[in-house]
Amino acid sequence: MSIKNNLGFTIIEIVAVLIVMGIITAFAVGRVADNKPELIAQKEVLKVHLRYAQSRSMNSNDNYGIESNGNTYWLFRVSSANRVNFPGEQLDYIDLAALGLSFAMTDGSIVCFNSKGVPYIDFDTDNAGNLQTVDRTLTLSSGSDNESIIITKNTGFIQ
Repeated sequence: MSIKNNLGFTIIEIVAVLIVMGIITAFAVGRVADNKPELIAQKEVLKVHLRYAQSRSMNSNDNYGIESNGNTYWLFRVSSANRVNFPGEQLDYIDLAALGLSFAMTDGSIVCFNSKGVPYIDFDTDNAGNLQTVDRTLTLSSGSDNESIIITKNTGFIQ
């Protein structure tokens, strides 16, 4: 009578475990490397912030705008050029670099709105500025992914 000593795994068991580990790793790496959902979400947040600046301008005696330096953006009151916090925000700016994003605008780094919601590309403290003469594109970037927001001239429609 011989007794077999089964102290190891069969090749089929090892291959099955490696395949399952490979599938799990592929999903984990793919999810970590994909920044697109955060990019799309931040695009929608930026659109809300632009609409907020436009709404504040239309509902007050002062004009408001958004300015950016590429890594951050902030809301400001045109007459005083003072920063104003967005609703629910602790800081007076939004830090895109912390999210791995960057921000660029065509025609400068400022967009502001007058009392009719019409967009301007700059301002001075007398609430006058250069009217936006073409549709402007604001681009959020994350690596090779980009998302754009368009502000329509004359109407200020944000899409």
